[in-house]
Order: sequence, then C-alpha cells, then structure tokens
Amino acid sequence: MLSARCRIPRTRSFGLKSQKRDSAQFRVMNKTNNNVMIENPNPRNWRALQVGVCRLLNEIGLAAETGKIVDTPRGKVEIDVFAVDEKSVDKIKYIVECKNWAKPVPQAVVHSFTTVMHEVGANMGFIVSKRGLQVGATQYTQHTNITGLSYAEFQWRYFKVWYERCFVPKIGDAVGPLSEYVEPFNYHRDEKVKNLSASKRQKYFGLLKKYQPFGMTMAFFEFPRYSWHFSMVTEAPESIAKIKETIEASLSGTYRLKSTYFRDLQQEIVRLVEDVTNKFNSVFGENIFASKYSL
Repeated sequence: MLSARCRIPRTRSFGLKSQKRDSAQFRVMNKTNNNVMIENPNPRNWRALQVGVCRLLNEIGLAAETGKIVDTPRGKVEIDVFAVDEKSVDKIKYIVECKNWAKPVPQAVVHSFTTVMHEVGANMGFIVSKRGLQVGATQYTQHTNITGLSYAEFQWRYFKVWYERCFVPKIGDAVGPLSEYVEPFNYHRDEKVKNLSASKRQKYFGLLKKYQPFGMTMAFFEFPRYSWHFSMVTEAPESIAKIKETIEASLSGTYRLKSTYFRDLQQEIVRLVEDVTNKFNSVFGENIFASKYSL
C-alpha cells in the first residue's frame, strides 16, 4: 500500500465490453496448477495477502518485510512488501504491491508503482492481486521490470525453489530420530534395545514392524535427490495427491492426510513424524538420539 503522498489517482469506470476483455485476460494469466499451491490462493483480505507474499519470499531465502518506510525524492513511501536478496552480488531489491481487489488492477496503478520502483532503486517489482491486471496494464508491464500476477501465479512462480528450500528441509529436520529408530542397522539403538526389558523389546519390535516403511519413506526427505517421490525433477509435482498417496501407502492406508495445500501438508507431516517418534521415545523413556539432533 502506497502512502498518502503517493495515492493512486481514480480511474474512470469501464464498460461491459472492457470488463469482459479483462476477465478473458485474467483467465489467460491464471494458467496455474491449482493442485499444487503452497497455500490458499484466495486470501481472506489484503493483510493476509501481504503477509503471505512476505512469508513466501523469506522462506525462499530473501530478507523480506512488510510495511517498510522508504525515503524517496518526493517524501516517505510505505512499501507493502520489500525484499533484498542478501546472497546476490548486487543485493537485488524487490518491491511488491498487494491488491486484494475484486476487479483486475488498472493501468494507473502500474504507472504509480513504476514511479515508486525508480525512486527506491528496486530491481524487480511485482503487483500481486486477486484478479490479475487489466489488459492495458499487462501490456504496459511488458516493457518494464514489473510483473503482474495473481496470488496463485505468484506461488506457482516460486514453487520449485520454495519446495526445495522450505518444504523438504523442514520435514527433513524432523525425521532424523525416526529414521534412526527404524533403519536396519544402528549400533547405538541396538545397544539400547539390548538393555530393554522383554516387554519393552516386544513393544519396540511391534512399533518397528508397523512404522518401518513409514520411517524409511520419510528418511528420503533428508536426501530428496535420491527419491523419485520427493525430488524436484520437474517444475512442480503433478499434484499434492501424489505425495500424500506415497506417505499414506507407507502406513498401509491406516492414516489419511487431510491437507489441501503444501504448507498445511508440511505441518501435518511434521506432526505425524513427531507423533510416531514419540511412540518410540516412550519405549526407551527418552529420545535416545536427542543429543545428536539438538546440536
């Protein structure tokens, strides 16, 4: 949202013919795989859109913040989302304007945004909106370093890098102890098993029989490049269902993952891994790998 000093001028209303044209343009722009979304592509309000964009940029490795006040030759301007790629040689700057409007964004907004981009020295700009851009606005951006996207398209644009840098690593961080509880050979674990009572050993081997396929499947999140199930050999998985089916099959169909979006699925998988790990912990009275994974 731009500050009061940079208000977007009102634009005239458009007729039915123009509205139909804009709707058609939105349908063309919105060619994304709705089965592969990081989170709900229809945020409930503007603030949710702003927070979602900022969170995604942080998760892929940028230093992003919302509501940043920036000095310009015309005074102070508030940027919806401001991000810097600290790892790039030139510290590439991104600014994002979020519009949760019911209609496509008009060209006047793009004009004002272009001015702000130049004044703050941004390298790339995004206008992320609920309904995309009007045709004229889209044509204008073709000659600039500004890209207009729906929130679904924004997620799709960065899905591969988000999957590799956020989705897989977070799950991989959670599965370490479980993978060691169920792997075929583990000296530390086997020594602990020897010291268990007969009833505890029986319980351990019962859990091992039940959860070894799941634990070994989840272990691939630590090394996704070796798994055709979880590696990113293409731009994105065909659907979230494929990953869910793989994990559910490792549990012999006794558990159903309920998530519709990948962020929710990530959290659901982590909770499931932690629940199963705690079952093993309870047999030994502790997490026998805690010292290794608390470093």
